[in-house]
Amino acid sequence: MKGDSTKTEVDFSEATKGKLTFLLGFCVFIADLGSFQFGYTISVLNAPEQELQKFYNESYFHMFGEELGSDQSTLLWSCTVSIYCLGGLFGSLLVGPLTGSFLGRKWTMVCINLLSVTGALLMWGSRMQTSFQMIIVGRTIMGLHNGCAIGVVPMYLSEVSPPNLRGAIGVTHQLFITIGILVSQIFGLQQVLGTEERWPYLLGFYIIPAAFQSLVMMFLPESPRCLLIDKENENASRKALKTLQGSDVDLDVSIQEMRHEHENELSEPRMSLWALLKSRSVRPQLLVCVLVMLGQQFSGVNAIFFYSTSIFLQAGVPEEYSDYATIGVGGINVLMTVVSVMVIDKAGRKALLLWPVAFMAFSFAILTVTLGLTENLYCECGCQEGRWPTGVLDSAGSCILPTVNATDLPTQTMLSTAAPYVDPYQWIAYLSIVFIILFIIAFAIGLGPIPFIITGEMFRQGARPAAYMIIGSVNLVANGIVGLVFPILQARIGAFTFLIFMAVCVLLCIFIAVKVPETKNKTFEDIQKLFGVQDDEERPNANGVQNAAFASTTYL
Repeated sequence: MKGDSTKTEVDFSEATKGKLTFLLGFCVFIADLGSFQFGYTISVLNAPEQELQKFYNESYFHMFGEELGSDQSTLLWSCTVSIYCLGGLFGSLLVGPLTGSFLGRKWTMVCINLLSVTGALLMWGSRMQTSFQMIIVGRTIMGLHNGCAIGVVPMYLSEVSPPNLRGAIGVTHQLFITIGILVSQIFGLQQVLGTEERWPYLLGFYIIPAAFQSLVMMFLPESPRCLLIDKENENASRKALKTLQGSDVDLDVSIQEMRHEHENELSEPRMSLWALLKSRSVRPQLLVCVLVMLGQQFSGVNAIFFYSTSIFLQAGVPEEYSDYATIGVGGINVLMTVVSVMVIDKAGRKALLLWPVAFMAFSFAILTVTLGLTENLYCECGCQEGRWPTGVLDSAGSCILPTVNATDLPTQTMLSTAAPYVDPYQWIAYLSIVFIILFIIAFAIGLGPIPFIITGEMFRQGARPAAYMIIGSVNLVANGIVGLVFPILQARIGAFTFLIFMAVCVLLCIFIAVKVPETKNKTFEDIQKLFGVQDDEERPNANGVQNAAFASTTYL
């Protein structure tokens, strides 16, 4: 008999029902401009890479009186691409201190745009000052903004959303990241802002979304959960709920559901960053979120976005079309993320993680073969002008390729006078593009948006800011490692680099199948119980803290 320890179950089903009002949708759009800036940062250096590297050489010579060496140039460019991740690591550590009672979710998003504007101005002015260092510093400052934004934006979205819309609204964070990637690819075209004269405006574009978000966000509601639980202002929380979800929302039930979560939270120690890392009660959830996020970054998707143009060139796509191929990939990424918004609350989180990751592993296996063949189908002479097994070098070192005369008999002719060369292996290059596109489709549906969503769903209010700090740090550190290491690996082992990503996807697929629970249509309390022993009796832990949901967790 557990008489004294039993308690009445409260039905919060009404609190899980909500509708997408115009104001809620507008709040989601404005908040997601922070995610847009993160996506823009990921890919903005891709298309104008040659113009920027030329500027780096000129700037280096202007300052030091000597040319950049090839190895120096590669290292400096790799650092420029990935340096925002270092700033992002420190930015992610600001999520917890800023988003609690100090600033809250809303004002954190407003204030961090000062970082965005500062970084944008530095990069915009770099050409006038002939200083490549200003680009590196500006990109580091942008990383500070991005690191904080990828923590606070999903947190705000999960807290303003009714549970039945939380999945779809949560995916918009990833959707706007993909839109940011696409916009940076379009703006980076030579016909737009990718020229020697206009690239400073490409790097300074952040000012527009940052200023717009800050100006509008000041007049939008704060997260009702933040107002009630962190700021202890029930009246403001009720007002925000009614403003966001309309007059049909049952305020009493919604407030009671948030208070119930808060009461359960108070039964545990307040989760600082260090407390979260030490806590055994939430360790399973933290390990799941960290490993899935690591899988997202080490799956190879950012390697494709960082260096997509060069990958297409290596695959044999003509240079004049490679930028458009990259934009096409970005457009597909956006489109399939929209599809994910529509299906995530129907198909569930786990299914949209498992099967797409399995297909991503298969895609990398094919890409290893196709790109490997493309790399090695060159002339016997070793040149890369054509892929013909009988090519030879003349005494001047020029490649002599076979051509076809009127009687279809092969004769040896100098390359400069040869008939138009038709590559018999061009279909392999286009097969590579097909599987890059299929890989992006699989990523955009599942592994792209879901890690951020499950992080918001698997932690209570008190632990959520610290959880987003850790997840954001993991995201950016892994992102930076890929940005630094991928070009080096690509130069050393070529297409076999993708075997590493394939292995990561296979391991991640196994982990998801065995360890990741389904969180669809569950309240925070339901999700917590998935990781612990479901027992009616609340037992104190070693510290005397009531902790029914997590008392004997052995999930991992």
